[in-house]
Amino acid sequence: MDVKNVKFPEFKEEGKGEKIEQASLGNIPVKATVELGQTELSLKEILELSEGSIIELNRLAGEPLDLKVGGQLIAQGEVVAVDDYYGLRITNVVMQ
Repeated sequence: MDVKNVKFPEFKEEGKGEKIEQASLGNIPVKATVELGQTELSLKEILELSEGSIIELNRLAGEPLDLKVGGQLIAQGEVVAVDDYYGLRITNVVMQ
């Protein structure tokens, strides 16, 4: 077997060509989720769930909920009612 090193050409940053405009990215839909809390259950506990079962979460009542985009925490807020739907009023933008 003949093994040789590969030589790559050197690239110089020329700054030519079109750039992606931020405005064009603003219309791309992304999934945003509001997370109420989490818990860990065994498979046995999951199989025993039925209507009326209560699952205790890791968050206190009244604590801010997490807004996540692509799985990343971006903000926290409180639940509000918007007509017949739930909403989230942002109370804290999280900088990571």
